Amino acid sequence: MSKLTRWGRWPRGLALLMFCVLVPRGQGADSDIIINEIMYHPVHSQPNLQYIELFNRGDTEVDLSNWAFIKGIKFVFPAGTRMAAGAYLVVCRNRAEFTAKYGGEMLALGDFSGQLSHHGEKIELANGQPKVIDAVKYLDHEPWPMGAAGRSPSLERICSHAASDAPENWASSKYGSARYPGGTPGRQNDSYSTHLPPAVSNVSFAPPAPRPEEPVTVSAAITDAEGVKRANLLYRVVRAGTSSEETTVEMRRIARDEQHGNYETIIPGQPQGALVRFRIEAVDTAGAQRLQPAGSEPRPSYSFCSFANTNTAAIPFGFVFQTGKWERAAQPRMGRPEPARTPAGPTRGNGAFLYAPAGGGAVETFDHVRIVPRKAGFKVHFQADHPLKGMTGINILFEQTPRQVLSEPLSYDLYRLAGVPAPYSEHLRIWMDGRLLGYHELIEQPNKSFLFQHWKDDGGNLYKLLWDGHGVIGKHEKKTTLATGHEDLIRLVNGLKRTSGAEQWEFIGQNFNVEEVINYFAVNMCIQNWDGFFNNYFAYHVPGQAGKWEMIPWDEDKTWGDYDGASPRYDWYALPLSFGMNGDRSPTDLFGRSGRGPFGGASWWRPAGYFSGPLLANAEFRQRFLARLREVCTSVFTEETLLPIIAAMEKRLAAEIPIRAQARGEDAASALRTFHSDIQSFRNQVQNRRKFILSELDKVKS
Repeated sequence: MSKLTRWGRWPRGLALLMFCVLVPRGQGADSDIIINEIMYHPVHSQPNLQYIELFNRGDTEVDLSNWAFIKGIKFVFPAGTRMAAGAYLVVCRNRAEFTAKYGGEMLALGDFSGQLSHHGEKIELANGQPKVIDAVKYLDHEPWPMGAAGRSPSLERICSHAASDAPENWASSKYGSARYPGGTPGRQNDSYSTHLPPAVSNVSFAPPAPRPEEPVTVSAAITDAEGVKRANLLYRVVRAGTSSEETTVEMRRIARDEQHGNYETIIPGQPQGALVRFRIEAVDTAGAQRLQPAGSEPRPSYSFCSFANTNTAAIPFGFVFQTGKWERAAQPRMGRPEPARTPAGPTRGNGAFLYAPAGGGAVETFDHVRIVPRKAGFKVHFQADHPLKGMTGINILFEQTPRQVLSEPLSYDLYRLAGVPAPYSEHLRIWMDGRLLGYHELIEQPNKSFLFQHWKDDGGNLYKLLWDGHGVIGKHEKKTTLATGHEDLIRLVNGLKRTSGAEQWEFIGQNFNVEEVINYFAVNMCIQNWDGFFNNYFAYHVPGQAGKWEMIPWDEDKTWGDYDGASPRYDWYALPLSFGMNGDRSPTDLFGRSGRGPFGGASWWRPAGYFSGPLLANAEFRQRFLARLREVCTSVFTEETLLPIIAAMEKRLAAEIPIRAQARGEDAASALRTFHSDIQSFRNQVQNRRKFILSELDKVKS
């Protein structure tokens, strides 16, 4: 779609804005100029796409010369700026980027200084006296609309003559796309109404977690100055990937009057595993309608599931409902040149996830979540205000071999014991649209929620280290602050390359959280993390004078004696302590041959990584690393600490092995033999790898 076509949707805004700026007319009432739309958190956190739109709701032109935004942002309107009756005027943070995204050359003023808060603040518009003409104090959570909080929509005023500070007078615009953000700058708002529709509040339903066939009572308060004409509850039932037609049930007023009423109705009991979605329709005597929640909200319905938790297993149950179109899974690149990564468009929730704790207990229903297929499983993205155990993103996986489903959680356990921030992990039994898939591993996704939990600052740059990219940028996939580049990473890599010795150590101390990074590499060495020196980790940095680079472990499948080409007994214990550092060389055999591995050396050898190479080769860092490695091998990487953890995992999952095998049509006895053999291989690793490391450390010391 061309820019001309895009702007062709709202020629009235274009014509009126050009007219209001260029044509002098009589003075109108200042109070007719209102704040009409606010884009405070553009999708992908692109601050330069922020804007505020004004609207002249009056019948005459208004001169805005020397008016100003005095709170929230700073901007003074140029002399001669006028707004015709019914005109829109956009003030944006970066006019060039705004017009590049939304089109048009005369449709916006700018650039304003400052930045609108993503969490909420007060905006004030003053005339030249100066006198505050209009003000809005928005928030990014209920009772304010939440669709505008970073998802794509803007925050739109519903009725131009209703109060500016009333949350019920604001709605999220419709969603945009990857190419065109949401919002309606310069044209009538998506939710515009000539007068304010009924306000719906205090929505509740009881019981919140009904048992099968148990009715649910829904209550709400509905107010309207004109009087409420009717109130209905609209609900549909989702089961095993299918959804019923929407059913309408009248809500009765049980207290107060037409202007301020309390309403109630009952949703009939539903069978086990039924997901019920409902919303409330309220219409006033003038015909204005409100649907609560609005269709532009992240959760366009209220939800509950009729479910009796009969889980007597040792691990939780997870139930996945497909309620919308699945997103396409990312295709593996298999060594092909790294494609240019562009931010995906805003995506709505396409499913629901139920979490049933082990041993019974209350079931949690997570509706309107995003479910994205990925290699060996899928991701679940929760709503920010309703996380699972504090997590807003999880991966549910069963990797290539059953052992990898065990080795990853065990690795994260050891990282945490050694003081490294690591994703939460556990095992759970999964059903997809009613079909049993068997046990999987759940791994927390490192994202803004994870960052905030560990560092109380989620505004930094998070990079994922890839094995198949090319160059510094190609190998570091940026996961946050997508509107900015890789400048901090390039400065870091260049600084490590250009320094050595004491100068390099000083640079390392200034730029890395040295203790945490040493802990990361120490655990890598203990578990023989074949991937984790070269790739398969996250790097996090909060730019600024105090920002230090951190490392987050990830993708721990090739660990505990496993690597591409490893023995099926996983009895490899002798990864040298020089692995991953600059200057490391592949060992040779008796005939001086270095082997034919994928990187030219022994089958397990890999070159140094961007971080591991210079850090582990720096004399001061290496001395501290080897000392910490000894501490880890005498404190947490021990039989006393890890064998009970391994035994507990074996006990939890022993009953799950035949269940998964049966669901997949596999031989249960064979699966159990493999499982117990894998568990024993972890015990062997703790004993033999630890012995090797301590022996090598003694050689270094002597």
